[in-house]
Amino acid sequence: LVKLDNAVALGKTGAWEEAQVRASPKNRTQWFVMLRDNRSKSFVLADNDDNPIATDDMNTLVQLIKSLGLNDFTVFL
Repeated sequence: LVKLDNAVALGKTGAWEEAQVRASPKNRTQWFVMLRDNRSKSFVLADNDDNPIATDDMNTLVQLIKSLGLNDFTVFL
C-alpha cells in the first residue's frame, strides 16, 4: 500500500510510471488503483489511514490519478 499523501509527493518527483484501475475482488462494482513506480514495484493506492481506496465512481479515480502526476491509465476488467 502507498498512502495518498505519500503517493502525491512521489508523483511530484516523477516516481510513477503507470497507473492501473482494476475491479475490486471483494466487490466487482468497485474499482481501485494500482501504481507502478520507476523501479517496477507495484502499490495499491490507499487513503492516509492505510485503507485501500475503492469506489464505483471512475471520475473520482481519474482525479486521483491526475493528482499523482499521471495523465493516463489502463483499466482491467
